[in-house]
Amino acid sequence: MRQGPLSDRITGILDRLTPAERKVAGLVAADPAALPQTTLAALARAAGVSEPTVIRFCRALGLEGFADLREEAIRAEGATLPIPRVIAPGMPPADAPGAALDAAIAALAAARQALEGEAMVRAALALLRASRVEIWASGASFGAARHLEQGLIGLCRGVAARDDGAMQAMAAATLEGESVAICLSRTGADREVVEAARLAASGGAMVIALTRPRSPLAAAAQSLIPCEAAEGSAPGNPAGVLQMALAEALVSTAALLAPPSAAPRAARLAEARRARRLQG
Repeated sequence: MRQGPLSDRITGILDRLTPAERKVAGLVAADPAALPQTTLAALARAAGVSEPTVIRFCRALGLEGFADLREEAIRAEGATLPIPRVIAPGMPPADAPGAALDAAIAALAAARQALEGEAMVRAALALLRASRVEIWASGASFGAARHLEQGLIGLCRGVAARDDGAMQAMAAATLEGESVAICLSRTGADREVVEAARLAASGGAMVIALTRPRSPLAAAAQSLIPCEAAEGSAPGNPAGVLQMALAEALVSTAALLAPPSAAPRAARLAEARRARRLQG
């Protein structure tokens, strides 16, 4: 873990910064407590610099990006996330439900701190403009993919979720510039999903990845929704909850941005769903 208050660390690198980066440094050092509530774009605007300049400032501090800078600010302010307990043999069974919820709360809190609202807006706008929306996942990630399908089908055109690798590959081969593929993977290394993402991108489609940063799937995508979910299927793993929550966040953003032309389609979908319900 990196040591030292954030403002002290900034002072130590000032002589290595460009004039533009020093503008960012001055804002951050003056009020590090404001960082968890701001965004990359907002900080850049406040400093009068470009977003890449903010990223370069972060890297000068030894961080990978703006999300890491916010985490550093949170640590400097003494804030802590819930610390989940490991569910393992010997734990009283009555403690397991609370431990599972603690793990989910910690994962959601971390995701909330790292969330880039404006990046989510850009992804939602791409979906609404697309002529076709493909959603690909495998294994346990398909639950969140199906949730996305159900949420977007009344807002976007040509929405389909697929968990079969062969069908994903065939769909990817037919995608073109006005299409969007959303790819979900907890590890970011599911071979068939990554290959489909690369194929879709090579054809000109936009690829949105809901996955781990710095993974093969993240590298194949033009837009990333970070999902730092733990690997494996150990009891209490919050990965499923986190994927579902981020999927719902994307659907909610798209719903707010949907144009009036989407309203008739959404109304027809709602009527179709009502018609399938049991009447009391």
